[in-house]
Amino acid sequence: MKIKYKNTFAACLLAGSACLISSCNDFLDMAPLDQVTPDAYFQNADQLGAYSISKYNDLFTSPSGWSQGAILNGDGATDNMVVGNPNQSLFTKNYWTVPQSGDLGFSLIRYCNYFFETVLPKYEAGAYNSDEANAKHYIGEMYFIRAWVYYSRLKTYGDYPIITEVLEDNKEDLVAHGTRMPRNEVADFILSDLDKAIELLQNQGFASNNRINKQVALLVKSRVALYEASFEKYHKGTGRVPGDAEWPGQKVHPNYSLDVDAHVKALLTQAMEAAKEVADNTTLTANTMVLDQDPLAPTSGWNPYFEMYATDNLSGIDEVLMWKDYGTVASTTLAHGVSAYIVTGSYNGLLKGYIESFLMEDGLPIYASSASKPYKGDETLDNVKANRDGRLQLFVFSENNNMPILSTGNDEVHSFLPVLVPSRVNEMGDMTGYRLRKGESFDKMQNVYGKAEGTTGQILFRGVEAYLNYIEAQYMRDGNIDGTSSNYWKAVRTRAAVDADFNKTIAATDMSKEALGDWGAYSQGKLIDPTLYNIRRERRCEFIGEGMRWDDLVRWSAMDQLKTKNYIPEGCNFWTSMYKTAIYNGDGYGESNVVSFIEGPNNEKANISSKEESKYVRPYRIKSNNPAFDGYTWMDAHYNSPIPIREIELLSADESVDNSIFYQTWGWPTTANIEAEK
Repeated sequence: MKIKYKNTFAACLLAGSACLISSCNDFLDMAPLDQVTPDAYFQNADQLGAYSISKYNDLFTSPSGWSQGAILNGDGATDNMVVGNPNQSLFTKNYWTVPQSGDLGFSLIRYCNYFFETVLPKYEAGAYNSDEANAKHYIGEMYFIRAWVYYSRLKTYGDYPIITEVLEDNKEDLVAHGTRMPRNEVADFILSDLDKAIELLQNQGFASNNRINKQVALLVKSRVALYEASFEKYHKGTGRVPGDAEWPGQKVHPNYSLDVDAHVKALLTQAMEAAKEVADNTTLTANTMVLDQDPLAPTSGWNPYFEMYATDNLSGIDEVLMWKDYGTVASTTLAHGVSAYIVTGSYNGLLKGYIESFLMEDGLPIYASSASKPYKGDETLDNVKANRDGRLQLFVFSENNNMPILSTGNDEVHSFLPVLVPSRVNEMGDMTGYRLRKGESFDKMQNVYGKAEGTTGQILFRGVEAYLNYIEAQYMRDGNIDGTSSNYWKAVRTRAAVDADFNKTIAATDMSKEALGDWGAYSQGKLIDPTLYNIRRERRCEFIGEGMRWDDLVRWSAMDQLKTKNYIPEGCNFWTSMYKTAIYNGDGYGESNVVSFIEGPNNEKANISSKEESKYVRPYRIKSNNPAFDGYTWMDAHYNSPIPIREIELLSADESVDNSIFYQTWGWPTTANIEAEK
């Protein structure tokens, strides 16, 4: 276990008193400052604030550099999206093995604990009375940060040590405090830290919402409580929940028992209460259903919902609880390549099953569409989007969409055509033909070809999640939709330009059809009921391109069915007629060239999947040596990560795996370089 606590203060303390809080509030990625000595630090509230904000970049996923960013690409390796090469560690049985050594992520926990041991006595003694409001806030930030770090570890490992002290750098202290604790207790510890943060933090609006605030902490509390409640409910009896017969924690927690149902109910209640406090005070950003702009004469205010993802300053948007600012302050410049990357293609793509999960405008699934709002099929991208959920129409490209102009362009307006065989594989083009528009900007100065010079703000936490967290938690707890859930659900659907009558959707839902392209139709390999499914559907469609899908699938135990039937990712209907117009070998603009599409998999020059196999693009069925050529499969152990063997040995009095208090994760062996057992 790599916890070098003693004598590591200088290495951890990277934020110095020279950092003015006004600068830190402007954006989150301040350059590391000179190290300072302990006796010169924590003397005032500004120093507390500098200490906490110095770790923001380690904590919150946000784009940087020339890419579409970890948020917009975050749904890769799920049923929503493919991104570049397949994630072999998740979906190739023999690829992910137990590491011999590795970092389990204790350094940030130590960073927090040092703060509390040093600052809390000073605070209680009145050292910060001259600026108590800000001092309280920054202490609240540190409680939030410790909770956020622990939440990451909970999702990764499940059971995890609960450490609240700065440990001595000796084996005795590490063994005394390093026991893996049951995941339910870890979750309760996280919620306790969040409660402390909520008591101390200032409200939304503090620091222009570039910093953590009370409403962010409430939202995260609802997220954590819902995550753990779902995990315990849908993984119960598998060995992955404390107290299960096969739970490996029995080794060091003998006779441990957990009333899972009672704990789940308590967690769901907490999720509801926290979510409601946010949702009742969050106004959803308006969607005008204006779907496009003239790239030569773009305006502002044309569609606030779309523009929320393509605006420099998000501080005045009620739905945005926290965001990351980009631009230049003094000598520090922060920028990203999201908008420009979207214009030229990002070598990713949404999947057919995801696109088909979006409802018609009248709230009916595509397979049950009405005569007044018919589903027009998928021969063209325009047809796919016609009469559909406004989020699909807004946030996915089709032939009628104008392409934004690059800063180096000649002001010639082009309509979108997918680039199915990009000239620079793994960087540009479309893997499936379904390209995401979320984050697209019509300000051509945001679209600098090949460079990360974009300054649009990036959302970190959005209030609509509170609506959706409440609905799901309340239905899971009560088995029905109460009045509050009904109001929230109708508000989300109304903003999406979908008929607000969710009961009509539920009545028309055929789970056997939904299961074809939606892993969320399952928990533990069994189809769920239509109401719960449509709650999950709403979440899936609302968070298109926001990297929320993987955590949801894990907590729902939604991949079990892949053990017996491989999943072949598919994209658009290419071989009916789109092959006649799709761009070959372009960087966003170009001429079609049907002769240059070479079908796989038996031709070594293949660049597109075979029409004999499917009319739909299959991005990983081009060459048979692709590790995902036969589709995604699943191992149940992959719901959590293995513990490196050396870390297990170090937490043993005799350095033997058998006598360690740091037991291996369920389903994983205690020998290095071996794949999962289950």
